[in-house]
Amino acid sequence: MSEGQPKRRLDARALAFAPLAALVVGGALSHFVPGCSAEDTTEPTGDDEPGITEGMYTSSGTCDGLPKLKLETPPGVCVGVVATGFKFSRSLGQLPNGDIVVTDMGGWAKDRGTVWLLKRNADKTYSKRQMLQAIDKPSGLAIGPDGLPYVATPTDIFRFDPADRSGAQPRLTVVAKNLGTRADARHPLHHIAFDPKNPWQLYVNVGSDSDNCEVNGAFPMPCDETERAQNARGTILRVDLTGANNVERARFVVARGLRNSMALAFHSTGTLVQGENSRDSINKRAPQLADTEGELPHEELNVVTQGKHYGWPYCYDNGVPSPEYPNANCANYQNPALLLPGHSSPLGMEYYTGTLFPQPYQGNLVVSLHGYREYGHRIVLVPVDGRGVPAGEIKDIVRGWEKTATDPQGAPVDVMVAKDGSIFVAEDKNGTVLRIFYDRAAGNGAPLATKPPSRPVVSPEEAARCQALRTKSSLMAAMERDVIDQACVSCHGAGPGYPGGLALLRCDDVGNQKRLTEARRTAGPLVVPGDERSELVRRLKGDGFPQMPAGGVSPEQLEEVTAWIRAGARAN
Repeated sequence: MSEGQPKRRLDARALAFAPLAALVVGGALSHFVPGCSAEDTTEPTGDDEPGITEGMYTSSGTCDGLPKLKLETPPGVCVGVVATGFKFSRSLGQLPNGDIVVTDMGGWAKDRGTVWLLKRNADKTYSKRQMLQAIDKPSGLAIGPDGLPYVATPTDIFRFDPADRSGAQPRLTVVAKNLGTRADARHPLHHIAFDPKNPWQLYVNVGSDSDNCEVNGAFPMPCDETERAQNARGTILRVDLTGANNVERARFVVARGLRNSMALAFHSTGTLVQGENSRDSINKRAPQLADTEGELPHEELNVVTQGKHYGWPYCYDNGVPSPEYPNANCANYQNPALLLPGHSSPLGMEYYTGTLFPQPYQGNLVVSLHGYREYGHRIVLVPVDGRGVPAGEIKDIVRGWEKTATDPQGAPVDVMVAKDGSIFVAEDKNGTVLRIFYDRAAGNGAPLATKPPSRPVVSPEEAARCQALRTKSSLMAAMERDVIDQACVSCHGAGPGYPGGLALLRCDDVGNQKRLTEARRTAGPLVVPGDERSELVRRLKGDGFPQMPAGGVSPEQLEEVTAWIRAGARAN
């Protein structure tokens, strides 16, 4: 198909009702089939099913035989749609025979996850087969030294053989269990990676339970959560798989003080690099940082060394004390190898070892940035030295994933360098698997210089709303000023995407009242008038949900919210 041919809409929601017998995906629109039927980074953000909150791309032309997306890429580089219809596609792995394994979390409810197999056909399209179902939030995925997929859930890690057809689905072998995730943990998901130098040593991210070690409004020093000897959080573990069945025989804490290591990658020399998803809401304890909250703290790339402490929750960036720990001696902690843009959310990365892409890519890190703020939702290239240590200016490989009139915002989670040198991407906001391809005849492939973010400009409409809000005395107006504008809009008003699909705009008491009390696409309203157990209150308390905003709100702010709900949650 040529570039001038008509554009096609790729609608995963419509595909959810396609016949299951049609197992070819990719290529023409008629070939797409469904999956079976969610945050900054990995945290729940509102809807029960965030993987289907968008679900529609427009294609124009082809990318090595696949529908081509309208994204900004280097000359000669394109992005094609491999498969759609997933609920919450998270991680990728390639089997020795070339087939692709995909984990689909299914949402934040328990036991909705699935695992899929993608097989390439002679016409460059892909067949899709569900292998596992009713798995609890499968996220991390790694191919083991035995060539089998290993999958991490919030509590366990298991492996299975895709060729096992002895039952309704392949038999699962649990290789590590009791990973110690609280039901309300802020970071319940695990990323995993095998050490190429010691192939039966499996490294596991154990994210923090909290945002910045808040405990009932206090910030203990030391932070027991990450310092304790048993079941510490904010760590990276090494799990040794040994014996005849290659299951866990020992585990060790390798590194502490890492809030959430959702990206892990081993270099061929044995260097392990970690992508740190840093804390939120730094301005809550430091109002002077309000104007830079969108940029601070930076995300980090760290070189993981046995026994090192990387500073969370006491320090951020290059040894700056956190507002909650002003007397912290940051010289005691390891500084990052490289700082990434704040709130960009690195969730996946891999060293480029293929030969398809040109020299600037060779041996460097390909990193997926999942964040919904301006520096997120893109794929970047990070230069490294001979040992794989990040060193140099990042460049863009794929960007332009902002929501438009014809296309949804994207949110890449995992990246995988395939055996043919192309780069596969799991993208959870729209439930897709994508493939980045390079055609040297179409351009030099040179990575793009990163565009600096534009500074927010107060629109005339926002200025008028804020002027009007100053004169209002209703419970909703007070809550808007004291709670929403202070604690919510830094995330839910930042755009160009909004966590959980919920926009809460500055000074917009009328609009925000409607957004909070109207039913959502896949769930009921956050606020039911008169019901103090409304979901909004429970989220603010961290009752059954990871607490939002990070660290919660003050008792006075919480009382303003509940008083408004008690009085009927009216706009005036």
